[in-house]
Formats: sequence, structure tokens, C-alpha cells
Amino acid sequence: MKFSPIIILLLFTHLLSAQTKNLQVEPNHSTIGFSISIAGFSVVTGKYTDYEIFMEWDDEDLSNSKIISEIKASSINTGIPDRDDHLQSSDFFDVEKFPLITFESDSIQQVNFSNFEAHGKLTMHGITKNLILPFQIVKADGNVIGFKARTTINRLDYGVGSEFQHTSMPEFLADVVEVQIDFWTRKRKE
Repeated sequence: MKFSPIIILLLFTHLLSAQTKNLQVEPNHSTIGFSISIAGFSVVTGKYTDYEIFMEWDDEDLSNSKIISEIKASSINTGIPDRDDHLQSSDFFDVEKFPLITFESDSIQQVNFSNFEAHGKLTMHGITKNLILPFQIVKADGNVIGFKARTTINRLDYGVGSEFQHTSMPEFLADVVEVQIDFWTRKRKE
């Protein structure tokens, strides 16, 4: 996937200290997933299959650390093609008009030994809002670092499906979406 110039978002040129590791996600061993309650009866899960996440990680000075991600909204996959087509339509993500979902951290803070928070901006469906993304380091070995993030996002804050009405159930979709991100990194090729 080629990164668009808008979302490369500085590509870390200002973060080149000796302690900083230039990392990118290993997509074959990573997942950006989500789940949403359907009418309170069930839960639909899905994931995005086309994304990139870059990190600058400085163990000694977190102020030199940064996370930048870009997800192709059209890569949404719930396992049912008709539903995925509907989610890509103007009823929901409107991927023709808003092809990318992006996150860029402004700062990273350590909460305790293995828990961190990335404070930054999430842009989805043309709307940008501040987001605090809590995450954990699961395991670290050189340039291979395993991360786990769990959070919730209110889809209506981003106008995703805000006008959608199910034909027979008034509260068909929950407003809150659970987000599950699991990934490991490798050294970025310069």
C-alpha cells in the first residue's frame, strides 16, 4: 500500500535520536479489529485488512516516541460481502469520499511498567477528534515489540451511520464500538 502524502504525517524525520527505534507493524502477525452490539441480541465482529502503522519508539525518552497509522476504510471485513459493501457506502463510512482512517499521536505517556497512553488525533469519516489510546507492551525483544490496545469509540461522534435506520428495529446498532488492536513491530526499511 502506498501512503498518501497527507497521512504520512511527518514520517518521523524530526525523531532521529540514537535511542529511537524506527519501527513498522508486521501485518502478517497483527490485527485491527472491532465489535459492535446488534440490537442487544448479538455482536458482529470485523477487522481492517489494509493498514500501516509506523512508530518511533524511544525507551529512554518517551517524548521522542510517536505512533502514526493509516487504515484504508474500504478494507473493512466482517466476513459477509453484502454487509461490507453496505458499510463502505454513504450510509456508513462513505469510503469513496473518506478513504482513510488515521491516527497520529501528539504524545505518549507511561502509566506504569507495561501500560501506556497515546494521546493524539483520530480522523474518521472526515471528522477529527482527540483520542487517548491506552496500550500495553506485551513482549519486547530488540526491534520486535508486541503491543495490545483496547478502547471504545462512539461511531456517532464521527458521523458513521448517524442517519441509518433499520427497517424494523429502531435501535439496531449500538453507538459504541469496541476496538481491539494487536500488533508486533519490525525495524522499518529506510
